[in-house]
Amino acid sequence: MAKKKKAASSVQCKPPKVRIAQPAGRPYQIRYRCPAENREIRISVGSRDRDEAEQLKLEIEAKLLLRIEVRPEKEKIYGPEMDWSDFREEYRVLHLSTLRDKSAQDAESRLDIAERIIKPKTIGRMAETPVLQKLQIQLLAGTHSRNIRKRSPHTVRGHMKTVLAALNWAHRQDWLEREPKLPRLKVPKGSAMKGRPITEAEFQKMLESIPEVVGHEAAESWNYVLRGLWESALRIEELMNVSWDQPGSIRPIWNQGEHPVLNIPASMQKNDTHESIPMIPSFESLLLETPPEQRTGWIFNPQSLQLKIRRKVRHSRPEAEWVGRVISRIGKAAGIVVSEADEKSGRPEKYASAHDLRRSFSQRLRNADVPALVISRIMRHSSWETTQKHYAPGNVQNDATTLRNILEKNA
Repeated sequence: MAKKKKAASSVQCKPPKVRIAQPAGRPYQIRYRCPAENREIRISVGSRDRDEAEQLKLEIEAKLLLRIEVRPEKEKIYGPEMDWSDFREEYRVLHLSTLRDKSAQDAESRLDIAERIIKPKTIGRMAETPVLQKLQIQLLAGTHSRNIRKRSPHTVRGHMKTVLAALNWAHRQDWLEREPKLPRLKVPKGSAMKGRPITEAEFQKMLESIPEVVGHEAAESWNYVLRGLWESALRIEELMNVSWDQPGSIRPIWNQGEHPVLNIPASMQKNDTHESIPMIPSFESLLLETPPEQRTGWIFNPQSLQLKIRRKVRHSRPEAEWVGRVISRIGKAAGIVVSEADEKSGRPEKYASAHDLRRSFSQRLRNADVPALVISRIMRHSSWETTQKHYAPGNVQNDATTLRNILEKNA
C-alpha cells in the first residue's frame, strides 16, 4: 500500500512535458500544461530562430525541474525601447496582415535578413542612422545572401525601402520620436528590367529543352504552361490561377456577339481591382485546344518532376513559385541568357524566366504596332511609361526603319 502511495506521489511531482510550437506566421512558442492550474502555458520565444527556441525550452525544463516558477512573456513596452521581436509581431498583425500575401511574405523575408545582420534589441536601435548605414553596406556586400554573392544596388534599395517602411510605420504609431533618415542609395541608370524580352527562336529553344528538365512523360503539360505564358501576358501566379469554372479564379469568358475576354478578380490583381482584359486570338486558340467535355477545373496543370525519376507523385498540383523555378531551369538548359553577369556588383548571369515570357508578349505587341494604351491595358499597367520601362523597351532598328521611311516619304 505504501509503495502505491509513493508511486502516485512521484507521478504528481514529475515535471510537465515541454514542447516547441510554431503558430503560422508567428514566432516559436514554448508550451506545457501546468499541473497546478490544469491549463496550457504558452511562452513566446520572440523570434523564429529554432536554435533560440531549443535553448529556451531547455531553460524552462530546468526551471520546472527545480520547481522555479516560469512566467509567461513580460508586458510589452511601446516606444523606442520596445523589443524588436515585439515590434515584428505588432507589425505583422496590424499591418502586414492587411497586404497581399506575396507582399507580406516579401516584407517578412527582407526584415528577417535585416534582423540577422543587425541583431537589434529594440526598434530604437534599428532606427539609428549609423545602424541603417551599416545594414546597407552589409547588404551590398552580400551578407546573408542566398548564394553568398554581392547584391545589386537595385536589390539593396528594395531591402532598405522595406526596412524604412516598417520603421516609418512605427513612427506613425508614436513608437519612434522621429522618422529614420538615410541617404537614398544611388543606382546605375539604364534598363530597369531584370531580364529582357526573348525572341521567337529563343522561345522555341526553351520548348525543345523541356524534356531534358522535366522528363518526357511530363513534357506535354509543361509545354502547355510555357505556351500559356507566351500568349497571355499573365504572370506565373496568375496563369496557375486560370480555370474554367473555379470560384475566385481568372476565367476566360465568351459572350455571344462579343469578343472573348479574361475576367480577373480583384484578389488576383496588384491594385485589388476587378478587371476584364481582351483575350489575344492566339491565347484563345490555345485554350480551345481543350475539348469541350474536358473544360472543367484548372486549365494549366504542369505534372510533377517525380515522373522523370519514376517516383510516386507526392503533390497533386504544384505551387506557382515552384513552377517558376522549373521554368528558369528550362531557360538555363536552353542557354537563353537575358542578363549578363556583372563582376563589379556580383550579379550572376540570369537565364530566361517566366517573367521574361511576359516581357516578350508585350514586346511582340509593340512590334506589331498595337497602340500603346491598348498594350498597357492588356498588361494592366497604370501608364505606358511603366510598360515601356519594364516590359517593352522597343527596338532601335525598328525605330530607325520607321524614321527612314517617314523621311524618305517626305523628301
